Amino acid sequence: GLMWLQHGGNLRHTTEQNDGVSRYGWLMHDGENFGVQEIRDEGLVLRTEFVKQPGGDHGGDWSWRVTVKTEGKGPAPLLSLFFYVATDGQGTLRPVLENGTRLAAVAGTAEELGDFTLTFLPPTGEGGEGPKYASYNFLAAGVPGLHRLTDLVRQSLRESSVFSPPGRPRRRFFGVSSAGGLPGESPRGQLLLHQVTLEPPAVLEVTLE
Repeated sequence: GLMWLQHGGNLRHTTEQNDGVSRYGWLMHDGENFGVQEIRDEGLVLRTEFVKQPGGDHGGDWSWRVTVKTEGKGPAPLLSLFFYVATDGQGTLRPVLENGTRLAAVAGTAEELGDFTLTFLPPTGEGGEGPKYASYNFLAAGVPGLHRLTDLVRQSLRESSVFSPPGRPRRRFFGVSSAGGLPGESPRGQLLLHQVTLEPPAVLEVTLE
């Protein structure tokens, strides 16, 4: 799944009535092999595209591209995208970390999928040009149920992370911290979350094999 946070705004996950998201919906979708979705949220345009390649015994591989840009004038606020994988009662997840801070991949096993690897590629510019500067945070936590994911992530946010692009001013932002969590609730499953903080526009890709 995906959550996002425009710093200075609210954490978005599921879309509720009257929460200020102005428009969202599928632009194209064949119900099985591909889909394109667009979400507009207070000047942010978030486009998600997926394509699936059949094969194997468990439904095949897929890739997912998320494009973010802003409308209007003035500097874009910092944006955090939270890509996550969660289990609910069965399955195991193992983080694959790069430099101790970036969740590069999740290796997992589930009854329906067998063994799988979910890989988070580094962000690029909107036109496909080179790597884009980003800050990374990572969260691993037990979850009492999928309905509590938003609350768990919100509890884990701390305004102690610093976005420091080369040659530009440093800015503080809310990053996930494993010091958070939901005390007093016994976990049913696991959550692994990859937070990418950057200045739009940018393109991010995720692959599942």
